[in-house]
Amino acid sequence: MGAKKNMSRITLTLISLTALALGACSGGTADSLSDGRTSQSGFDPNGTAGGENATFNHSNDPGAPGTTTELADPGQVRLLGSPEVASRLHSCGKLSVRSLGALLTSRGLTGSGARPAGAPSGRSIFDQGGTAAVFGGANYKGRAPEAPFATTSATSKMFDILTMASYDAVTANWNAPACPGVKVIGVDGKFTHDGLTCLMGKPATAEHEAIANDAIAKNPTDGAKIAVAALLSAAHTCQ
Repeated sequence: MGAKKNMSRITLTLISLTALALGACSGGTADSLSDGRTSQSGFDPNGTAGGENATFNHSNDPGAPGTTTELADPGQVRLLGSPEVASRLHSCGKLSVRSLGALLTSRGLTGSGARPAGAPSGRSIFDQGGTAAVFGGANYKGRAPEAPFATTSATSKMFDILTMASYDAVTANWNAPACPGVKVIGVDGKFTHDGLTCLMGKPATAEHEAIANDAIAKNPTDGAKIAVAALLSAAHTCQ
């Protein structure tokens, strides 16, 4: 009798387990992974986590149907420039206050040039007390870092500094600590390649020399200063 009872219990247990297994596979029984949702009740195992209206299903194939990639508008590109050009213009920072001061010193733009009576030098403009504030210098007491981008007033003041600094570069006794033995204006009265390279901080091209010398030809009195001011501004600002 004991053996029969044990066999009956085993048989009932196996039947119960089989019934549970069949019920789980039938779709009518909930499970913890699908939170009670089944394919018959609208649950899509291949759907997105939040539903099609909540989570965007990105495609790895840019040419696949249904992608939302929009091509650049040719008219917009002509107006604003290519993405490469626009990123350079709009991501350009500014020289820090310390870097601008170092530039004036290393390029010999310290106020030694002959200027109109009463006109300040670029270095004297830079040394004014309010320069750091205009350029967004760091406020150490307020624990504020220096501004990474130039404001309109900062750009205007930098143009003033570089314009008046041009008087120093075109003098015969110009001497730049960063470029010993180099002259901006050669014995022929024209700009030298090494002189322009020193001022800009990058190799001067034939176009740089041609435009600068053309300014001298058109205005022998002030053309050299105008060219230096333009080259300095173009090389060290985002404009």
